[in-house]
Amino acid sequence: MSKKSGNLFLNIMTSGKSFDSRDEASMDTMVRYILLNFLIFLGGTLLFIFGFENLAKGQFIQAVADLCMGSLTIVAFITLRTNALFMVSSLMTVVPFAVLCAFFAQSGGAQGSGVMWSFSFPMMAVFLLGMGPGIFLSVLVFAVILLSLFLPGFSPLEFHPSFAFRTVGVYVLVLAITVVYELTKMAKERSVFKLNKVLQAERDEIAAMKDNLKVGLFLMDGGYEIQPQYSAALEDILSENALQGHSFIEYLRNSLQDREQETLQDYFQMVYNRSFDSRMLEDINPLHQFTYVHGVTGEEKTLRCSFTPITREDGRVLILGALQDVTREVELQKQLEQEEGKREQEMHALFEVIHVEPRVLNDFIEDTDFEFNRINEILKDKTRTAKQTMIDMYQSVHAIKSNAVILGLESFSKKLHKLEDEIRILRDGDSVSFEETLHITVELDKLMKIKDGFKDIIRKIANFTRGESRMQEDTVLRQTLEKTVDKASSELGKKARLVVGRIDPAAIERGPRRVMKEVLMQLVRNAVYHGIEKPEVRESGGKSSIGEIHLSVELVDDSTIVMELKDDGKGLDFAAIRDKVAQSGLFSDSSKLEDKNALVQALFESGFSTASHADLYAGRGVGLNLVKERVSELKGSINIKSEVGRGTTFKISIPASPASGAAISA
Repeated sequence: MSKKSGNLFLNIMTSGKSFDSRDEASMDTMVRYILLNFLIFLGGTLLFIFGFENLAKGQFIQAVADLCMGSLTIVAFITLRTNALFMVSSLMTVVPFAVLCAFFAQSGGAQGSGVMWSFSFPMMAVFLLGMGPGIFLSVLVFAVILLSLFLPGFSPLEFHPSFAFRTVGVYVLVLAITVVYELTKMAKERSVFKLNKVLQAERDEIAAMKDNLKVGLFLMDGGYEIQPQYSAALEDILSENALQGHSFIEYLRNSLQDREQETLQDYFQMVYNRSFDSRMLEDINPLHQFTYVHGVTGEEKTLRCSFTPITREDGRVLILGALQDVTREVELQKQLEQEEGKREQEMHALFEVIHVEPRVLNDFIEDTDFEFNRINEILKDKTRTAKQTMIDMYQSVHAIKSNAVILGLESFSKKLHKLEDEIRILRDGDSVSFEETLHITVELDKLMKIKDGFKDIIRKIANFTRGESRMQEDTVLRQTLEKTVDKASSELGKKARLVVGRIDPAAIERGPRRVMKEVLMQLVRNAVYHGIEKPEVRESGGKSSIGEIHLSVELVDDSTIVMELKDDGKGLDFAAIRDKVAQSGLFSDSSKLEDKNALVQALFESGFSTASHADLYAGRGVGLNLVKERVSELKGSINIKSEVGRGTTFKISIPASPASGAAISA
C-alpha cells in the first residue's frame, strides 16, 4: 500500500511525466516539475484560504481576486499534466504567487511578517521561468516591497528603518545569489552540452567503427548472455539475428562436443575470475581457432576467438569477446601448404631422378603407364570377383614398386609399399566393400599424379639432352639390370655383380621388351635376395665374397626368345620351402611335401614366400607369381635348375610370335 501511495504522490508531483534517471538534464526538469507543483499546491491553497477569509470579512473585491488567482493555479496544475509548454503552467503559477507575495508585503501580515514571504520568490521565479522573466517579476515584487517599507501610507503598517533595510538587504542578497547560481548553472550546462556533443561525436565514431569492423565484438556476463551492444559483424559471422540476451554457448552447441562445452565453461570462469594472466588465458583458449557449424543450415566456418575480462564503473565484470571469420585465410593457408608440399615433392623427385639415365627413366614411365592401364582394365572387368581384382592389382602395384626401388625413387617406392599393405589386407580378407575399393582407387590416382610429375621432369631433362644419341635397347636393359643388382645387394648388405654373356639385339627388338625387362628384374632381385649369400658366408664356403649373376638373352631358331639367369648362390632351400608350404596349408595332399617339383611349383603361388618378413625387396610372395603370370600370358615356359651350394638357373622361353601353353618344370 505504501508503495502505491508513494507512486501516486510521485505521479502527482511530476505531472505524470517520465524521466530518465541516467540523464542529468532530464532529472533537472523533474526537479522543476516537482517545485512547480509544490508551489501550485502551496500558493493555490493560501489563495483560496485568503479568498474565503476576505469573503467572510465582506471584502468582496479582494476575495474575488484571491479566488480567481487560486483557480488559475488549478488550471496551471491541469495544464502541466498535458503536452503544453512548461512555461505556460509556470507563468500561470508564478504570476499569482508574485501577486500573493506583493499582497503580503503591502498588507504587512501578522506583526509585519508578510514581507518575509517574498524572500523565496526570486529563487522560484528564476528557477521556473528562467533568467529574463524571473528577474523581471522579482524586480516588480521588489518595487512593491520598497513602497511598502519606505512609502508612508502605502502599507497600513509602519516599519522600523533598521527592519526595512535588513529586509531589502536579504531580498537583494537572495536575488543576487539566485542570479549568480543560475548563471553558474547555465555556464555549466553550456560546458556539459559541449562535452556531450564531443562525447556524442566520439560515440558516433566508435559506433561507425564498430559497425564496419570485420571483427565480431560483444560483451557477455557471467551467465554467458550476450549484452545489447555488439558489432554488426557478429551477426554475419554467426549467421544469426537479435543476439542480445541469448547465451553465446548455445550458438556453439553444434560446433562442440559435450566435453568441449564443459571445458569452454571452465575456461570462461577462469576469464571471469581472472584466474591467470592474459597471456596464459590466451594460451589455453579452447576457441583460439575452431570450426563453427550453424545449427540450422549446417554451414561451416573457421573462427578465431579471444576473450578478455573487463570491469565496469559499477564493479560489474563482463567478458569482452572478439570473433574473426578466418575461413578464407585458412583455405588459402591450406592451398599454400599444398603448393609447398607439391613443390617439395617435385624437388625431391627431381633429386631422385636426376641421376637416372633419361632413357631408363622413360622406360620406367612407360612400364608404369602400362601397369596403371592394366589396373584400370581390371577395375572395369565386372566378371572378376573382388578378391581376384585385389590379387591382380597387387601384382601390378608390386611390379611398379620393384622398378621404382631399382631406380632409387624412394618416396615413390614407400608410397607403393604402403598401398601394397592395404591391398594385401583386402586380398586376404573375407570380402571387399565398395568403399574400400574406392579408397584404393583414390590412392592409385594420387600415385598416377606423382608419375605424371616424373613425366614433366623427363620433358625438362630432354630439353637439355636434345640431339644426343639414343641408347640401344639392349644397353638400356643391361644398365637397368645392373642397377637392380647394385641397389638390392647394397641394401641387403651383400656383394653381387651382373655378368652379361650375350644380349641379342634381335631378341630385344622382336620380343615384348617391357615384359622381358619386368621378368628379368624380378628374377635378378629374387637371386640377390634368396640366392646370393652374405660375403662372410660365401667366404666360409670357399666362394668369392662377390656373388655373380650370369645373364644371356638369345633368339633361337628365329622363333623363340630364351632368357637365362644363373646365380652362384646357395641354391633352393627345399627344407625351408617345405616348412612354409606345411605352415600355409597349400597342399591338401601331404605326400606332395616330398615332391621337389611340387615344391618348386609352390614358389610361383600368389602370396607364398620363404622370407621371414616383408620389405621393399621381397617377402610379399608376388615376384615369382608375377613372373609366372607374365610368361603364361605370352604362352611361354619356365625351367628351373638348382643345386645346393652351387646356385639356381632360371630359363625362360617365350615365342617371338604367339605359341601355346605355359609349362613349368624342374
